[in-house]
Amino acid sequence: MPLKKENILAALGEIRKKIQEKKRNFRQSIDVTFNLKDIDLKQPKNRINLELKLPHPLNRPRKICVIAQGDLALRAKNAGATRVIEKDELAKFGTDKKMAKKLAKEYDFFIVARELMGLVAKNLGPALGPAGKMPLAPPKGEGIIEIKADIAGILERYNRTVRLRVKKNPVVQCVVGTEDMSDEEICENIQAVDNVLIQNIEKSSHYLKSVYVKATMSPAVKIAI
Repeated sequence: MPLKKENILAALGEIRKKIQEKKRNFRQSIDVTFNLKDIDLKQPKNRINLELKLPHPLNRPRKICVIAQGDLALRAKNAGATRVIEKDELAKFGTDKKMAKKLAKEYDFFIVARELMGLVAKNLGPALGPAGKMPLAPPKGEGIIEIKADIAGILERYNRTVRLRVKKNPVVQCVVGTEDMSDEEICENIQAVDNVLIQNIEKSSHYLKSVYVKATMSPAVKIAI
């Protein structure tokens, strides 16, 4: 059963109260955590690893690293990619694991030209894989792209993209907004995450153990199921 809108809004109302009680000097993010139950994660079909385009942008900067060469690299720079890494830079990450891990931690998403994916897997895979940031090809994501791809459009869509992963633990956690977004917008983003989980998990009508929402500096508030 999908989460009820009124229950989500009620929990967000509690979060608003907590934010107002103690104002911070920065914009807080709003996160949601889905705790799942009765799912056998030893079965590959029950593991989730995909990107979701939320209905509403997150109103927070997304740090995106594009790995490409030639015209695509130039267009990525012009389109506002946070960083562009070209082919001749990749080898140094393969010989410096500390540098590769730092790179993986620094960026939210990695977009790679398809012809460079083999080099990326070789040199950055050991860092991106454990961090859950290996680029995903369609239909699961937009992280592996063709030379003529609309990189500006892809970068814009990543401003409202979250990565959903269920691998070792039956938990899905992601950002769904910021405190300056409306409750309606955040609610619709949470519903979008819920809908994707329902579509991808067996026995979806009984897949939820609990759901919590919280701001960066607030205690978690439970959403009634």
